[in-house]
Amino acid sequence: MAGTFEINMVSFIDCSTMGDFSEVDHQRQTTVDSLHQELQKLLQTAPGGKADIFRTEFESYKRLFHRFLHESGSAIQWGNIQKLPDNAVLNYDSLKTPTEKEAIAQMLRKLVVVKLNGGLGTSMGCTGPKSLIQVRNDLTFLDLTVHQIEQLNVTYGTDVPLVLMNSFNTNDDTAKVLHKYRGRRLRIVTFQQSRYPRIDRETLMPAAKNLSTSANEVWYPPGHGDFYQAFYNSGLLDQFLQEGREFCFLSNIDNLGATVDLSELCVCVSVFLLRL
Repeated sequence: MAGTFEINMVSFIDCSTMGDFSEVDHQRQTTVDSLHQELQKLLQTAPGGKADIFRTEFESYKRLFHRFLHESGSAIQWGNIQKLPDNAVLNYDSLKTPTEKEAIAQMLRKLVVVKLNGGLGTSMGCTGPKSLIQVRNDLTFLDLTVHQIEQLNVTYGTDVPLVLMNSFNTNDDTAKVLHKYRGRRLRIVTFQQSRYPRIDRETLMPAAKNLSTSANEVWYPPGHGDFYQAFYNSGLLDQFLQEGREFCFLSNIDNLGATVDLSELCVCVSVFLLRL
C-alpha cells in the first residue's frame, strides 16, 4: 500500500513544520488520542479469545508510536560512542574450552537456543518461510538447525530446547512441518512475534481495520528488536527461568554458522557466577 509506512526504532517525525511548541504539543496529543480510539476499534474485531493478546501487543505499539511523535533526529548519538577499554574484549584463543562431559552438560542445561524465524524467502526468489528453503542435500535451514541442536543433546545427554520466533507470515507454514521432527532428541517450542498495523501516511492512523486479516499491506512484523517483549509476553521467559535456564543463544534461522560455542558459553556462566 503506497500510502502507508512502518514505525520502527529509527522512524521519527519532523516537527519543524508543525508550528510553535504549544501547537505541536496539542497536535501530538490529538494524534495519540485518535490512535488509541482506532486501536480500541480494532480490538473489537479480534477473533474469539485473542483480544487480550492483541491488547498487550498494542501497549508496546503505543509506546513506539509515542516515541515516533516525540523524538526527532538520529536514534543513535554517535558523538557519545566511545572505544571499548583495551581489556574489554577477550581474545578467543585465550578462552578455556571445557572438556569434562558432565561440566558441559551442566552448562547446556542453563541454555535456550532461539532462532528468528519470521522472514520469508522472497529475497532469495522463493515463497514461504526462509527456514523451509532447501539448501543442501534436500535439507532445509530448519532441518540443519534441528540436527545441530539434536547433536548437542545426544552428545551430552541434555535437553537444550530449540525456540522459533515466528511472524504472522511464517507461523502457519512452520507449524505444518514440525510434525516431521517428532521423536527427535530435542524439544521445539514456537511463539509469534508481534503484529503491528502500518500507518496511513496522511492521517497517521492505522491502515488496518480488522484483526481477522494478516494482509501485508496493512500489517507488519516489527523486526528482531521485538524479540524481548514478545518472548516475555509469550510466557516462555518465565517458563525457562523456572527450568533453571539462564542464557539465551539468539541468531537468524538462515545463519547456519551461528552455533553454540562451548568456550563462549563457559565465559558467560563464569561471569554470571562471579556476579552472584
